[in-house]
Amino acid sequence: MPSYGRLHIQEVLWPIMLKPLILTLAFVFPASALANNCPNAKTAKQGFVLERQGTKAEVRPASDHFVHVTNLYPNGKKQNVIYYKGLFQVSRTDDTAQSISIPVSDVRTIFPLALKARRAVTYAPATPSTVGALVSLELMVTDQEEIELGPCAYEVFAVHHRYLNADGKTTSEHTDLYSPDLGFVLAKRYPNKNGSQTLVRYDSIKPFAR
Repeated sequence: MPSYGRLHIQEVLWPIMLKPLILTLAFVFPASALANNCPNAKTAKQGFVLERQGTKAEVRPASDHFVHVTNLYPNGKKQNVIYYKGLFQVSRTDDTAQSISIPVSDVRTIFPLALKARRAVTYAPATPSTVGALVSLELMVTDQEEIELGPCAYEVFAVHHRYLNADGKTTSEHTDLYSPDLGFVLAKRYPNKNGSQTLVRYDSIKPFAR
């Protein structure tokens, strides 16, 4: 076959062979780039943003022990929350109300977390004008799982919370899916009356824009 014939065939076949490769790279590299943009144990110290159905949570470590979260809601409401190591809520403030959890036991004993670990803390719920009856919070790490937020994946502890009143009666319970790398809760499970559970989770995570 003349050389120009072979060249002609190559010119025809090359775009056909190249197209699947281009499509593959178009899908692989953006996903890889997004994954590389996922906050991790190191970059989380600079803060990150979680989103769910129009609600944003701007998470900023305030110190070695406390995390400041600004919740921004679609209706324009803004809420500021302080957590001890991103797990135990210390205070919550918005335009209409303020609540404080006053520990009467050492919250530092909650950490470090480990599988099957059991912890307990007692606190008094309060507002600027009133202090409520003591509440006992029992914590148990029941499992270790992986949760995905878009292209980002994190190992989390399933930390079961059980709240008891002064009479020892359970008033509520739920499970936090807590990321030790990020130092924050990425999802919550709530029990239903029929024995099932409802998962409430964030849909995406990203670092603060720089």
